[in-house]
Amino acid sequence: MSDNKLILHPMNPWAILQDPPQLVDALRGLGFVAAAFNYYGDLHYRAGPRFRDLLVFRQPEAAGAPGPEGHHVGVAETTPTPTFLGAANAQGPVCPSCQSRVANWKEQLVLWRTERKPYVWRCPKCGQTLAIERMEWGPTGGMARYSLEVCGITEGAAEPSPELLTFLQQQTLERWRYFYYRL
Repeated sequence: MSDNKLILHPMNPWAILQDPPQLVDALRGLGFVAAAFNYYGDLHYRAGPRFRDLLVFRQPEAAGAPGPEGHHVGVAETTPTPTFLGAANAQGPVCPSCQSRVANWKEQLVLWRTERKPYVWRCPKCGQTLAIERMEWGPTGGMARYSLEVCGITEGAAEPSPELLTFLQQQTLERWRYFYYRL
């Protein structure tokens, strides 16, 4: 499996993807994805003809990197409740009230996984309690019930274009964000 990914997901962690094939067809029509293939038991899609137009490669070496054939896109299925999508590079969330990083986030994440919706996070600095969906995860993590993963994108190498983010919002009626996933 790819160790580096760009993960895109709705900002609303409770959002549901009503029709995954419809979203894939729309992304295919946009030129972001092409033919489907089996990737370690999951259905992924090869990069489409507009893949490099819809992702903005920021690092000069990334622009000269292998073409879109080295990248592929997966659609993570909708889960019953939001799931933490981060990996080894994940940093703790930031409290939206005082903007301090929540230091004990891993312990709180374990408690949240056990209790789910009724659990509220507590900022150790300002004491503010809030629901998980109000936490700000930044560039290395997120919460959602479904997501798109663009495999083969290293941290900071590329970001979705405004066109792609707007397209996803139009298709799902949800605002989207992204972060980098690294094992």
